[in-house]
Amino acid sequence: MGPATDKEFVPSRYVSLSHQADGALVLHCARTGAIGTVEGELAADARRALLPDTVSRRDDSPVVSDLIDGGFLVPRGVDERALVTHQYAGRYVDNSLHLIVMPTEQCNFRCVYCYEEFKRPRMKPEVVEGIKNLVDGDDDLDFLALSWFGGEPLLASDIVLDVTGHLRRSCEAKGAGFTALATTNGSLLTPAYADQVIPAGLSQFQITLDGLAHEHDARRVGALGETAFHTIWRNLLYLRSTDHDFTVMIRHNFDPESHARFPDFLAELEREFGADERFSMELSAIGKWGGPNDDNLHVFEGRDASRAVLHNKWLALKAGFPDAISQQKMQPNGAVCYAANPHSFVVGPNGDLHKCTVELDYHDRNIVGSIHRDGSLTLGWQKMALWCETDGSSWDAPTKCTTCYFNPSCHGAVCPKEWMDEPECACPNAKQSIGETLTLIREESLYSRIR
Repeated sequence: MGPATDKEFVPSRYVSLSHQADGALVLHCARTGAIGTVEGELAADARRALLPDTVSRRDDSPVVSDLIDGGFLVPRGVDERALVTHQYAGRYVDNSLHLIVMPTEQCNFRCVYCYEEFKRPRMKPEVVEGIKNLVDGDDDLDFLALSWFGGEPLLASDIVLDVTGHLRRSCEAKGAGFTALATTNGSLLTPAYADQVIPAGLSQFQITLDGLAHEHDARRVGALGETAFHTIWRNLLYLRSTDHDFTVMIRHNFDPESHARFPDFLAELEREFGADERFSMELSAIGKWGGPNDDNLHVFEGRDASRAVLHNKWLALKAGFPDAISQQKMQPNGAVCYAANPHSFVVGPNGDLHKCTVELDYHDRNIVGSIHRDGSLTLGWQKMALWCETDGSSWDAPTKCTTCYFNPSCHGAVCPKEWMDEPECACPNAKQSIGETLTLIREESLYSRIR
């Protein structure tokens, strides 16, 4: 090949393809996040342009021009790995902040797969004040993502309401973006509380339902042995009846037994919530997540888990619940764990700063610092580096990560905890089943047009 010019383009190293039964081609470029479908005769032109060592020019055909715009074709001679490394390093210089706040580690449930120990009660007042002062004092803040976690965060519903409203107003005053999400079992999201907390700024909820009443209540047991499915269901029905601006992601955790009964559960969800675009679904195969009951759990392993999740996502799509998570995971850095983000912290009730919500303080490496009443942070940068410096794109040695087409989306950092504990970190689900994932995304696009 001759010297690079701005008129000569070659295939990107970060492209994946899915050949469709009708002859169409679905493409993904991990470096840019572009996903597109090429149909008809143009699909053959796209295939030819993406063959190894092929040189194209923008005026070769309309589809070549589109491939260039999406990053599927890049200028000949460009160092894509350098671009990806620079993109990933940008995490350190952006002005965003992600706070996962645990207002209590207590919970009113005792789920059979839970890994938490419920060590600490309500958040200390000086920690609440520190969170407020941290955000109030950050004049360079561009965006705050606030996530409420526990335990069950709504056991401290007054803290959630107070801090959410305060931080939303603080962000508005300085022109910063703001979102707030609560991961909650939904039993305490009563109509009266929802009418308070949603206008205050908490408008995104992840609520777990592990099946219909019998299935759910057998896995997500109340702390005193009580059942909660019907309470949660009533709370969801109330939300549906309102005109509040919110989203609810119904998370469904399943094992091999409940997997077989998913269609019955889905049919009931479709009947009540399928027509309301504020409700979506996230599907997850139950794993052995470090809880005391792990040895008694029957779970999907490895690729079987990915296949089961994908199967259920197809069923959910047909029932009116598109999967927004897969596309998000395929964006640049989209599959990188929050723990690898240097601007993401889990704030414990006592003011400790953690990186991972699964490990919490079971290992000293996860306690990376503390927050003080005045909003200042004390951080141990050696511990921070354990979680944040898992960038596969910057390594010179050829590894499965540095040579992978999906690298810009996950950087080998899909799970820093696993990276530290295991010989090899597993690939993201979307990458493990990339062909089927791209096909599903195409179907979702067709569905959204019809809807």
